[in-house]
Amino acid sequence: MVEPNELNLISVSKTERLRRPNEPILIIEDKKENQVLLEGICKRIGVVSEVAENGDIALKMAKQKHYSLFLVDLMMPVMDGKTFIAEHNKLEPNAVYIVQTAIDQTEEIIEVMKLGVYDYLIKPLHVEIVSDRLEKALEYVYLKRMEALLIDEEKKELKSQLEWLNYKESHRKTTEVNAELNSILNLKTTMMQGSGLGAMTTLIDTIDKIKKEENGNYLIQKEYWDLLAENQDHNITMLKGLDLAVEIIQSKFTLKKVSSDILLSLLPDITKEFHKELNDKQIKVNLPVVKQMVTLEMDIESIKIILFEIFTNGLKYSKQNSNFDIFVTFVDGYFCLSAKNNVIEDDYAKQLLHAEKKLVEPFYRIHPPVESFYHKEKFSLGLGLTMVDFILQKHNGMFFIRNAIDHTTETKANCVIAEIFLPIQT
Repeated sequence: MVEPNELNLISVSKTERLRRPNEPILIIEDKKENQVLLEGICKRIGVVSEVAENGDIALKMAKQKHYSLFLVDLMMPVMDGKTFIAEHNKLEPNAVYIVQTAIDQTEEIIEVMKLGVYDYLIKPLHVEIVSDRLEKALEYVYLKRMEALLIDEEKKELKSQLEWLNYKESHRKTTEVNAELNSILNLKTTMMQGSGLGAMTTLIDTIDKIKKEENGNYLIQKEYWDLLAENQDHNITMLKGLDLAVEIIQSKFTLKKVSSDILLSLLPDITKEFHKELNDKQIKVNLPVVKQMVTLEMDIESIKIILFEIFTNGLKYSKQNSNFDIFVTFVDGYFCLSAKNNVIEDDYAKQLLHAEKKLVEPFYRIHPPVESFYHKEKFSLGLGLTMVDFILQKHNGMFFIRNAIDHTTETKANCVIAEIFLPIQT
């Protein structure tokens, strides 16, 4: 056994601190010399500690304050270690304990471990052994808490997704009158935004006020006629998008079993189709490298439409000099392809927290129209993501789009993640 005054002669072997919680360790020990020894070991490994002389005092302290770890002597007056652990577990079922015992017998050790303790120490205590056990126990506490946080975040995310599904389902079950009325109102708003019908209406009103009559004809300045022609082009694009949406809704989907590699092989060609837009905004597309292959049921042509729309929506609202990341995961029997883009930090981006559940509602927009992308859009009037959702339903899949915080950049940044889920076939 190492005497307390010898602790100063022992060099600290671990120069790098392991991951550990911030709260102090509570030493529950009745003997003064062991209290001093254990406090010295805690100080040696850079951990704050406090002392309780018995289980009763420790229980009162634990009710007032949080501790990372409990170092418990089994044999103490007033309240022994076993009783303390049993009582404290009622308050904090996930607490972590290391117990000290002077009895080195198998039966005793088994009884100790039945208490649900993390580890045990046999007296007399050795500095190096105690230091090592404390380091490992503290990291265990840290990892255990991180796991709990991750599980909690997953539960929140799942709850959010379920709420979204319920929202969409209830929205579909809205009475036909209300659904039609909402669509008409949204359509009116959308058509009056940006180029197209809204701009043409304004132009025609302007021309009507400034037109000149000469020799039985109206004279219109060239700039106005050019603007009319440009907006007519937008109108034609809108009508084509509506025609395509109607065609898809009325079509029958033929699903065939194919390898997931077929889906992934579509991505490079789609990326090339956005060559100009990528160069203009200096965006780098990062495609996934996936070694695992699974079988999916797909209608390839409609899957191409989905992927093209995911690219269109993501790149359209990506900030300058950023990344557009595509990655693949396998979640509970689903093949999940996700697309992440960093959004422009403006007033519209702030609405993401309140509006993500409405992104697939027909004609709903967060940002104003992006005119430079209108010639790329297969669907006009904000119908793109609605069609993605519709097509995936026909594939027995799911679509989610949500805001998130991107931790892969130098500074935390707001981003949007669009996810398509396709069931894996056996």
